[in-house]
Amino acid sequence: MTDPILSGTPESWTRLPVQTLFSLSKPELDSLQLHWAQTRFQQLQERIPALDALAEKQGVKIIADFETLATILFTHQVYKNYPFAFIERKLFTELTRWLNKLTAHDLSTLDMRGVDTIDEWLTRLDEAGMFVFHSTGTSGKLSFFPRSQTEKEAWVEGTYTFLEAFIPGIRDLHLPVFWPAYRSGRQASMRLITHFGPALAGDEAEYHSLFNAPMSADFMSLAMRMKHAQEHGDLTAMDTIKAIFKTKGEIVTLKARKAGLTKAFFDKMVREYRGQRVFLMASATDLLDVAMEGLAAGQEKVFASDSVLLTGGGFKGRQTISDWKDILKKFYGVDQVFMSYGMTELNTYNIACSKGVYHVFPWNIPMVLDPDGTPLPRTGVQTGRAGYFDLLAQTYWGGILTGDCITVHYDEECDCGWKGPWIEDNVQRFSELTGGEDIISCAGVQSAYSDFMEYIAADVPEGE
Repeated sequence: MTDPILSGTPESWTRLPVQTLFSLSKPELDSLQLHWAQTRFQQLQERIPALDALAEKQGVKIIADFETLATILFTHQVYKNYPFAFIERKLFTELTRWLNKLTAHDLSTLDMRGVDTIDEWLTRLDEAGMFVFHSTGTSGKLSFFPRSQTEKEAWVEGTYTFLEAFIPGIRDLHLPVFWPAYRSGRQASMRLITHFGPALAGDEAEYHSLFNAPMSADFMSLAMRMKHAQEHGDLTAMDTIKAIFKTKGEIVTLKARKAGLTKAFFDKMVREYRGQRVFLMASATDLLDVAMEGLAAGQEKVFASDSVLLTGGGFKGRQTISDWKDILKKFYGVDQVFMSYGMTELNTYNIACSKGVYHVFPWNIPMVLDPDGTPLPRTGVQTGRAGYFDLLAQTYWGGILTGDCITVHYDEECDCGWKGPWIEDNVQRFSELTGGEDIISCAGVQSAYSDFMEYIAADVPEGE
């Protein structure tokens, strides 16, 4: 009988059990992934202007090997390489024209009249069949990733497969869901909770969020611009953004209110759902802060031991406490803390196994490159810049060169029994390692990237 992962398409793999997905030998997996990378390139090169431009600059006509694939990964800066004037001056027709270079969909005829905000722009794109995600904008500028409804089904199925590893039978199960953030939105984690929060809870009343309102992309853009201006001492920009904030009503007080709201949220969760099985997804920092406060107050084993506590994202600059998982288990009462590692650029997260390392689903091809962007061999243990190719991307280019420093084990089988490459739980940002901006400066590809970035940013209206 033919192995279903060998005979199907990448999007069909998302419906397979985790044990099947992590059963292939390295030669089988490498052959399968290279075949589908070649197929995606053939399908998309002439349909995505940005990909066609980069491939031409790099002299790539066929994906002969993974090293060739690594030369045409989009840098993570590509998806925010639009002139900021498009946002400031509400030039959403021009912003759409920029996005049009990154997708196989034709957005050239979309009418953006009457669109005055990023949220309205994203709504208009959704109505046209897109499914655009945006980043958190920590650099002061939002990135926009041109997914569409074509990718949505695989995104949903892949996420269910990911969750199935934590919660067997999840498709037919309902648990109270707790999410200490905005109720919905279009940033990656917001897209996920918008879809899966109510579905897993089974009832809107059992989906508990810190804020009942959706997260505004416009507000996030302003907030991150303010943060970036503060960090760089840009007083002029700070004054301008503060003036805008003053027109936004009560969101101005959000930072001051969040601590009190968060405490009330967790207090209610502990008081009303003690002893029950729940699903709680939050950042490690939020979970740890609540746990330490609760333990100090004499509280322990708050929920049923088979509750699902899902976290990730690291400690964002804070010093890590070595036994933080044990602290969470003691307070929340769970048998296990489930971990994930991922990014907005990928359709699904990498999944942590029982040994605490991250396994990469077969539809994601992990690559490790030197800090400057030169590909390293896909053998043994390699540490460097993370690159990925997402085979679930059917209408945009799935290749991404990230700002993460990772260590990948390509040949060593994990003690959990799953086959395939796995990533150590020590992911860091290159910006943290260098203490500044993360710049990809490989001499071998820099000129091509420079020309490519100029192409992406072209067609700015005169005077911008």
